[in-house]
Amino acid sequence: MSLVAEIDPPPGSTVRFVSDLHLGDPRSGAPSPTEFLRLMHGVDLLALCGDTAETHPSCVYRARAEDLRGELREVCARQGIRMIELAGNHDPDIELQMVRLWQGKVVAMHGHALLRSVAPWSREFSGCEETVRHLLEQVPSSAPTDERLELARRISMLLGEEKAHAAALPTAYPPFLREIHHCFWPPLRPLRIVQAWLSCARLAREWCQRREPDAGLFIFGHFHRGLIRRYRNLTLVNTGAWFSHATPYVADVRDARLVRYASLNDLRSPH
Repeated sequence: MSLVAEIDPPPGSTVRFVSDLHLGDPRSGAPSPTEFLRLMHGVDLLALCGDTAETHPSCVYRARAEDLRGELREVCARQGIRMIELAGNHDPDIELQMVRLWQGKVVAMHGHALLRSVAPWSREFSGCEETVRHLLEQVPSSAPTDERLELARRISMLLGEEKAHAAALPTAYPPFLREIHHCFWPPLRPLRIVQAWLSCARLAREWCQRREPDAGLFIFGHFHRGLIRRYRNLTLVNTGAWFSHATPYVADVRDARLVRYASLNDLRSPH
């Protein structure tokens, strides 16, 4: 199984990076694959940086998510847009987890491997925390990249299985109560989310310093908050998420240079 790919796009081609469409999730604000394609004008290669669809084996939305993902693949193929699909914690059925482009000058991944416990804010994490900690003991922080990526996959599978049993408010409850329950239960969830937001740039920078020293641009998702942070020799970009509580961003790269970082609203606005 190949966890990391090396790709050298043709000179002058535009590679667009997006993430966290969460196709199949009723809460996702992602457009239909056909509508999504209308936002891809001028794109030669589309890199989907994880959580494209809710295709975990135990997910109740899996069938719908697989249909939408298949449709997206078809419309991109018809338009001649090559796709790179990277695994996230919600679609661990994808084999590829990280991609290096232009001889490693640009690196992209979902970002769940930056956090050793993948999603410590999730309610499913609290249900299997002991098992996750046991897995963490087997793989040190300094383990090779392939081992860290495989650890992220194993924990993602575990969290997905736990999610199938996690308590949720019945649909008979008003939507606002279900949303409050989603955001604030368990009680430590908001704190852990904020901790993840505050630490994600540092974690991404440390990942590059230790594992991708040639990278001048590192692109990731997972944290559902757009971010662009420039250091001396490294630019970090987070592409947000397609939910009502977040903003989706695109990162366009040409010849290993970031040429556009824009929100979905910017793309939809007339030029």
